[in-house]
Amino acid sequence: MALRKYRTDAAVAAGEAEAAQTGSPTYWVCLALLLATLALAARIASLW
Repeated sequence: MALRKYRTDAAVAAGEAEAAQTGSPTYWVCLALLLATLALAARIASLW
């Protein structure tokens, strides 16, 4: 039973950590850079 409770606590902690990462400024900066890179690649491909 203790193992089951430990797994549940670990899953809750992992879910909270994931939620915190989504709201972090670093996440949004990386997402913006990824989108800017894709937009630049699309412009270069359209000119070619």
